[in-house]
Formats: sequence, structure tokens, C-alpha cells
Amino acid sequence: MCTSIFTKTMDGKYLLSRTMDFSFPLDPSPIYMPRNYTWTSQAENVTNENQYGFVGAGRLLGSSYFVADGVNEKGLSIAELYLPGEVQYQKEAEAGKVNLAPHELILLLLGNCATIEEVAQKIETINLVDLKVPMLNIVTPLHWIITDETGRCVIIEPTEKELSIKENPIGVMTNSPCFEWHVQNLRNYLNVRPKQYEPAKFGEFTALPFSQGTGTMGLPGGYTPPERFVRAAFFKEHIDQAQDEAAGVTNNYHILATVRIPKGIVVTDEGTQDYSQYVGTMCNQTRSYYFNHYENNQIAKVTITKELLESDVPIELAADRNETFKELN
Repeated sequence: MCTSIFTKTMDGKYLLSRTMDFSFPLDPSPIYMPRNYTWTSQAENVTNENQYGFVGAGRLLGSSYFVADGVNEKGLSIAELYLPGEVQYQKEAEAGKVNLAPHELILLLLGNCATIEEVAQKIETINLVDLKVPMLNIVTPLHWIITDETGRCVIIEPTEKELSIKENPIGVMTNSPCFEWHVQNLRNYLNVRPKQYEPAKFGEFTALPFSQGTGTMGLPGGYTPPERFVRAAFFKEHIDQAQDEAAGVTNNYHILATVRIPKGIVVTDEGTQDYSQYVGTMCNQTRSYYFNHYENNQIAKVTITKELLESDVPIELAADRNETFKELN
């Protein structure tokens, strides 16, 4: 599952937001991954060293860190989402390539790329191998939405052996089918609009609208990827543009509220609940990461500071899981 949106504020801030919808309890926290962090790839047991520090959401799984999204010190932001039934990973490592498990790609890109141009060059050298995530014991069918400080937004969908980037002019991504299908599906919703529909005559009878909101009749209301894509694209397109970063984060939370999945609403074939475990937002300009758990609507914030950049070990920054209230009396 998962939904991601990319927005711009009036004062030039770029914000990438995502819901993390999953049935396995990931138990993630905001985490800072340091410069010069070394990690060993599963595919060929090779040690990699990152150049850049970044902050995002993740956790330690076994002896390796799992990161699902983040922004690095150069203003590159990435979020990984599911693309089941579409991805094509390779069965074995390939000589002359950087061989990675799919869930390791985000760690490599955030740790070593400053721009989308550098990402495009880097992925030419990468071979994604069909390997399971430690502890989860599943191969994660992933695709990635990527933005940088220039405001460019692209995606990577590993549906062929060679990886490449696709431009994302809509600034929305969900799950299967592939991105091009979702783009064409928007043509089914040309009638949906914020403006109220006018009264219509049927013979001698004039039908008046039921209150407000008739322009939004036709918006899909379910939680399938196509429905979430359409809702996210519509709300992103028509919401009042935010003036600054704080308002932009608030806007993105309002947009994603239309696609966040409460517990009990989506149940898998195995009987587990697929729900929105957290929402994360990255600001490319300020290198800030915003986060809240399912259980707490209070938004936590972590910014890449000089002090963080001086750390040489990963730092987990716990966000409160308990709902907080501002007492007014």
C-alpha cells in the first residue's frame, strides 16, 4: 500500500510526503544515518560507505538498518512504496554491477547522491537481486519517488532489468499498476471539480443540489491504489497553496488524511490489518523530516543540524506514540 505526494509552497519549499501502509508492524522511528556509514550488501557481502548524512524513518532489522524514506544533507528526498505484481528483480548477482537487495537501494541513493541527475547515473550501475528483508522474510516489490532541491520529481519502477528514471509531472505515487496506468486513469475523472454543480431541469421539475460538494461527486472512495491516486491528485491540485513550510506540512497532512487507512478497514487474505502506520514528510530546502505515528496526531520534527552531521553513528529519535492533548483549562 502507501501513498506519496510532492508539493511546493509559495516561498519555494519542496515537500515530499508519504503514508506508510503495511500489515506487518514495522515499529519505525525517525532516524539519522551518518556520513561515512558503512553497511554490507546482502547480494554479494560487499561493504559500502555512504558520503552523506540523512534523516528519515527506519529501524534496525537484525544487523542492518531498514530505511523507508528520508532527506539527505544535499536536499535529495526519497520514499519507497510497494509495486506488487509488476517488479522484475534479478535472480543472482551480476559481475561488474553494484548488486543490491531491493530494500538497500534507498540507503545507497540517499547516502551517495546529491541530485536526481546523480541518481540517474548511479542506477545505471545497479543490479537489484531478488532477496528477502531480514526478519520480515519477504522480498519487497518496491518502486521509488524521488525529488531534489530543484523541484524535479521522478520515479524508479524496476519493471525491466536496467533501471531508469521516469518524470512524475503529477507529483503523486501509490502502488500497482505502474505509473503510466494511473496517469491515463485520471482521464476518467474530468468531471470532478471543487465548484458546485448548477440546478438542472427534468421536465417541469428543477433539481437543486443537495447542500454543497456536488462537484466532488464521482471521486472514488475506496482504498485501492487507483482510488487513492485519484483522490491524492485531486486534493493536491485544488487545495489552497501553502505560504511556507509549516503551512505546507499542514496541507500535506490534510491531503493524506483522505487516503490514510484506519485499523480494521483493510484486512488482508491472511487476516492481518493493513493500515497507515505513520506519515512522513521531507523538506528539501531545510533538510527537515516530519513524522507521526498512527497512535499520535502530534507531528514530530527532526532537522539535519551541524551537531547531527558530526555524529558517526546512527541515532534513533523516538517520537511519542501516546496521543497528546493541549489542556485548555
